[in-house]
Amino acid sequence: MATIVALDDDPIVLDLLRTVLEDGGYTPITAARLGDVPAGTRSDLVVSDLIPLKAYRRDTALEWVSTLRERFGPAPIQVVTAHRAALAEPDRLGAAGILAKPFDVEALLVKIGELLGAGGQRPPTVTS
Repeated sequence: MATIVALDDDPIVLDLLRTVLEDGGYTPITAARLGDVPAGTRSDLVVSDLIPLKAYRRDTALEWVSTLRERFGPAPIQVVTAHRAALAEPDRLGAAGILAKPFDVEALLVKIGELLGAGGQRPPTVTS
């Protein structure tokens, strides 16, 4: 079972991510801040908002993704954000993928499955 760290400063989105990941068969570790993730936590994938940004700045976004890379090593990083400017330059942030908020749950699960590759689980179909 893949472990996925989910970071978002919005408690509603964080709760949604926890539920979606659990329902998808993953082990979620959720936190509103990177400092809230226990030291030594290993992750197969990171799903993160661009938490430090209130207004979009590419240099701050790049720094955030770099911080996540330093903390979680080779784990792919999936960004979920409402910053339209970030969505316009997905290849320039250094993340494996980027999805717009509000995000489609199915699209997120498909992307997670792709990023986890052969070692990942096939995402279930969400019905609601």
